[in-house]
Amino acid sequence: MSHPEDQPSTESEAPSQAAESQDDGPLSLEAQLAQAQSKADAYLDLAQRAQADFLNYKRRTAQELEQKIRDANGGLLTQLLPVIDDLQRALASIPADLADHAWPKGISLIGQKLQHILQQQGLAEIGGEGDRFDPHVHEAVAYEEHPVYDEGQVASVYRVGYRLNDRVLRPAQVVVARGSSRPPASAGGESRSVGEGTVHP
Repeated sequence: MSHPEDQPSTESEAPSQAAESQDDGPLSLEAQLAQAQSKADAYLDLAQRAQADFLNYKRRTAQELEQKIRDANGGLLTQLLPVIDDLQRALASIPADLADHAWPKGISLIGQKLQHILQQQGLAEIGGEGDRFDPHVHEAVAYEEHPVYDEGQVASVYRVGYRLNDRVLRPAQVVVARGSSRPPASAGGESRSVGEGTVHP
């Protein structure tokens, strides 16, 4: 049998326990929300890193593909350069009395179309007469005194050079003007005589 004096204490304890359970509830929920937000931020960071890595991989793959295409084009065009030389020599050797005939004009048009296609691919001639000798784009095949050009200038072009975009496919073979008995220092290296000219080794 319960005592009446014990009832008030039991009733007073119940509200305090309920209050404590109500106080613990919101704190636990806030902790869960904070934990969920932390996980979401971590997943978002991982997703952004993965996306950045993928974009870098995609960009690098595209650059490597472009480089392979340029290398392949460069190799093919290098093999075609002698054919272009032969075509230009053939056009230059057409007799004047045949220049107005249909077949020389047709060959000339073919050569112009070929040059246009090659230019669209980034091929350009290098090594013009009067240029300053540059060992990166010129190959000296002879040196001679010249009445117009100064020492170190290209007096004449023996064989045209070509550049594919920023890459030299073939240096131009040139005759370099000189003002004295010695070749210009910019040509570099020693020279050796071949036939009548002095050829850069």
